[in-house]
Amino acid sequence: NLPLIQNAVVLEDSGSMESDRAMSWADFLAVGEGVDTSVIKEIMNGVDPQDTCALIYTSGTTGNPKGVELTYDNFTFELDCIEQVIRFSPGDGYVSWLPLAHVFGQVADNHLWVRDALHLHVVDNALHAVDYAKKVQPALFIGVPRIYEKVYSNLKSTLDSKAVIRIGLKIPGLKKVLQKAVKRKIGMVNCKYAITGAAPINPDILKLFHQIGVPLYEGYGMTETTAGASINYKGNVKIGSVGRTLPGTELKTDTDGEIMFRGRHVMKGYYNNPEATAEVMDGDWLRSGDIGKIDSDGFVTITGRKKELYVSSGGKNIAPLVIEETMKGIPLISQFFLVGDARKYCSGLVTLDVSAILRDKFGMDGAHLPKDPAKQIALLNEQGHQLSEYTDSPEIHAEIESQVMELNKQFAPPEQVKKFTILPRDFTVDDGELTPTLKIRRIQIRENWSDEIEQMYA
Repeated sequence: NLPLIQNAVVLEDSGSMESDRAMSWADFLAVGEGVDTSVIKEIMNGVDPQDTCALIYTSGTTGNPKGVELTYDNFTFELDCIEQVIRFSPGDGYVSWLPLAHVFGQVADNHLWVRDALHLHVVDNALHAVDYAKKVQPALFIGVPRIYEKVYSNLKSTLDSKAVIRIGLKIPGLKKVLQKAVKRKIGMVNCKYAITGAAPINPDILKLFHQIGVPLYEGYGMTETTAGASINYKGNVKIGSVGRTLPGTELKTDTDGEIMFRGRHVMKGYYNNPEATAEVMDGDWLRSGDIGKIDSDGFVTITGRKKELYVSSGGKNIAPLVIEETMKGIPLISQFFLVGDARKYCSGLVTLDVSAILRDKFGMDGAHLPKDPAKQIALLNEQGHQLSEYTDSPEIHAEIESQVMELNKQFAPPEQVKKFTILPRDFTVDDGELTPTLKIRRIQIRENWSDEIEQMYA
């Protein structure tokens, strides 16, 4: 069933695998015995640091994907920078779930683990990463806000319902014991670095992870900067920021607040697309497309994508990411998509967190619930209930509405959510609404749910 696989190398041969495409580890090593090493050295010596090493396409969240040409020097510089701020020991475990079509997946899986002799544990699905981490207790865990949101929801529920743990975390004698127990439960008892990026994360999530002793650090980067450009790290943390720039990276803001980068990790250009390259390159400065600011301590804060800024019918600029992340702090909400561009008021598309329903409505232990939404719905069905009972429920709508109204107080009147619609299902990769790294695709979401959006303005 796998026609593209040439050979399967069996590390511990039990004799049970019989195939003309299976070979033992010893046979695999023997294949290389006749290779002329001088030929390999000649090829390596012929590589120019400015040659293209990888062609990686952007995720296309706001437009068509573009092929980013990254050089050997881009990767070398990026890895050198990372190792200056994040240090590992040989044998440290790392749970890998990022697709290799993603730049961070290539940096971590193709390069970092080889350099630092990490033990790489490959997971088949992003939603299974935390469950697998519980088994291997890795030293490095790379995630996106979507993954940490699920862990946070269950952690907060546990702490809110169990005063003994909440109070114990404040008592020096009990704190370390309780922290270790909680960290083991979420797969992070050995975690040296938990990293989040690709999208903004609610600061409350970062605070809770730090409270239980998990070093969760927010970073920022792009395919065009060979992954990371800035990061929080030990001794250099400011919650709510994406950290300071990596060593050797320069950063400035344009007059409109757009973040710009300069450094050896900035791409060669977009493949066969000089027009697109010219749009983002200002000399040797890369325009990120993100709006943000740099404080007096050098910490960078991102407020939104330049292309994603909404302009209300009254002319007010609105950054949807900040509002969306705030609303996703409501326990029953899985996704919150803000609508408001060229509209007279803001509204939202809401999807429900089925794990929160199972936990809060049926008393199930959130730590043991499946992360796959389809399996969660199946579990709900086993209880004799359908998801539609909750998505169509006036009581659920009212429960969420009261919390939305309270959170609205944090925003100016044009930014406040006046209406919202609960959708019958969550956003999915298969329906084009999420990227493989679980970032939302705004154009596709608007297209898929255009009728529901228009009804909120009828």
